[in-house]
Amino acid sequence: MGSQDITHNPSFYFSIGAQVLVTFVLLGLVIVGIVIAIRAKTGTGKGCGIVMAVAFALQTCMAAFFFLISFFAGLESGSSTEPRTIRAKDGSCEISVPRSWVESPDLSSEGALAAKDVTGSEYVVVYVHSKQDYVENLNDFAQDHTDSVREKLKTPQVDAPATISINGKPAVRQVVRGEIDHLRITYRITYFEGQNNFYRVFCWSLESKAAGFTGDFDKIAGSFRERESKQ
Repeated sequence: MGSQDITHNPSFYFSIGAQVLVTFVLLGLVIVGIVIAIRAKTGTGKGCGIVMAVAFALQTCMAAFFFLISFFAGLESGSSTEPRTIRAKDGSCEISVPRSWVESPDLSSEGALAAKDVTGSEYVVVYVHSKQDYVENLNDFAQDHTDSVREKLKTPQVDAPATISINGKPAVRQVVRGEIDHLRITYRITYFEGQNNFYRVFCWSLESKAAGFTGDFDKIAGSFRERESKQ
């Protein structure tokens, strides 16, 4: 879910370092082999055949080592890109975020779950609202809460709501931009209606980075699952 999964993965740096080291060693052995071959041909070297055999044997070993390092690093990298599932503290729902993200309950005291990218560039909070407290439908719920966000922003810009389908169920997506605390923020909000609750999957980032994070935010919203209600 984004290139950050790779760049935040320690195995990525280990693999790059190992590849650079092995490449230089192999290059050195090739140069040594060429020099020895030239000396053997001109008769200026003694025991060149043995040295060449040792040199090329080392080349083979290093090539095998290079292959193994790349293979196992690739396996680890592949497994580390699996998304991380985060469950709401009230057990009502869950989402999946990139493996590099961390839970961050301090983002909102009212949110049922919260997470962020480790660089502090992308954020998500999921809010749960009991349907017993509302007499409206999903579209009205989305409109009311979008208006609430708009009122808290300076120079707000609100895109037209989009009715979408996620996992076979209707949802409403809303994009809101505006200034808060001297920062230009873009919010990408997805509203869901569950069995007993309405949900807001509330993603945001700095406006200058929002376009690059759209894919991440839509995947997170697309991973939303309401868990079996205890009510």
